Amino acid sequence: MRRLLALLLALLALVVVAAGCGGGDDDGGDNGNGGGNAPAAEEPTAPSADQDGGGSGGTGPGTQVSMKDIKFNPGTVTIKAGGKVTWTNDDSVGHDVTADDFKSGSPGGIEGGSTFSHVFKKAGTYDYVCSVHPGMEGTVKVK
Repeated sequence: MRRLLALLLALLALVVVAAGCGGGDDDGGDNGNGGGNAPAAEEPTAPSADQDGGGSGGTGPGTQVSMKDIKFNPGTVTIKAGGKVTWTNDDSVGHDVTADDFKSGSPGGIEGGSTFSHVFKKAGTYDYVCSVHPGMEGTVKVK
């Protein structure tokens, strides 16, 4: 009886995780991976230790974006050229940050509690997605 209960609980947990990874692209649009210029320096995924929280959408030398509830928050940020954006996975499932000009690594490779940073050296608009979650999209505007 205990084995059956354990098996059912494990199956239920698997269904819940799979449902969280799903999601549809109801707007029928493309992911818009265009924009941007030359690649810039990147930092590898690492545990989030020195984050000051938040994710402001304001203009500045750098900003933070949270990955939570299968969304980038804020969805659009504006920074100055030479500024850095740090994405923090505040979700229980893996995410990635993928654009034409930069990539955080393997699909879903940013585990919960980890971060990815990218320095944007040139002005432009950089659209990005999480390649494993359709509809999870964001934009960095560099002035």
